[in-house]
Amino acid sequence: MIRRSSLIFTRSISTSFSLPVNKTLEILKATNANFEGLFTNNAINQLWFQRGQQLVQNLNQHLAQTNNGLLSDSNNINNNTSSTSDNGNGDGENVVNYSLNEIISITMNKPELFHIHKNATNLYNLQFFFENIRQLEQQPQEIIPSGSEVLLQTPKDQFKNVPSDKELVDWIEHSFGSIQELRNLIINSAKGIKGDGTVWLVAESTMSENYLSKSNFSSPLFHNLAIVNTYNGGRIDDSERSGQLRRMKSVLQQQQEQNEEEQDKSTENKQKHNNSTSEFELGSVEQAELETAFHNKRLVPALAIDVSPRNYLIDYGAYGKQQYLENVWECIDWDIVSRRLPPRSKQVITV
Repeated sequence: MIRRSSLIFTRSISTSFSLPVNKTLEILKATNANFEGLFTNNAINQLWFQRGQQLVQNLNQHLAQTNNGLLSDSNNINNNTSSTSDNGNGDGENVVNYSLNEIISITMNKPELFHIHKNATNLYNLQFFFENIRQLEQQPQEIIPSGSEVLLQTPKDQFKNVPSDKELVDWIEHSFGSIQELRNLIINSAKGIKGDGTVWLVAESTMSENYLSKSNFSSPLFHNLAIVNTYNGGRIDDSERSGQLRRMKSVLQQQQEQNEEEQDKSTENKQKHNNSTSEFELGSVEQAELETAFHNKRLVPALAIDVSPRNYLIDYGAYGKQQYLENVWECIDWDIVSRRLPPRSKQVITV
């Protein structure tokens, strides 16, 4: 009798994360030095090392406690990050290592994985922010917390930090009018965020890939820069934005239908009849917007400014947000911003 053995595969998640190494911040920690122009050493320790380590710890803890099946998503698995092994009992184990971006994408539409998504996006935003700022080459200066008198002061219009890349300057002037206008928009957008949030400078493609497929182009064309605010750990993610309005509309419609079921049947039938749309009629502009909002649209983040209260309260005090924002501008590393941006297209047609 020939016994036929079979190999049974199971999937396990071996992903764990650690705080990324930022050489500049590591040197500041070792030398007990300040991040000149923006943060004291104490603020760096709290914002990067302590908070970053806490986010990593929380993320790894929630990943370890999560059922592997909830994270399984074949569409998001990179073949280069998975491996199969035999445990000696005829069982194979498919070990999957997810990147931080993959974790964020897999968990964004799964409410039961909210804690994983929250810690992953906060860690992503933290790293993105500290990568696009640099110290000022100046004599050490003490950061003095602002008092209530700053509420009556006119914000400063003078600034020194401007991009050296002429192409980037031209792109900014085309999108915003001037470097001054970009700075004003970033600062005013940041002041409009009253809690945790991030202001992003993004490259925007407003040309549909469906339209482009009719021509010789195979990728979106980026011809505009824009400012986008996110809140409570949100990040720039096209897959998260696409269809968001339609999904919310669907949720609200389901709630409305549940409420209508509690009403009198005759009233319910009458209302349904009045609100019904013939299949031969065109939909409304609102319906079209809900279906196509952010469809085939691409946003590429190039600059992130964390404007959460924790970033300015430590050094600048409760009234120091304006001063913090002005200092952040002076510390933007425009070389990093330029490298993050996609190639610019000067196509002027928008669809």
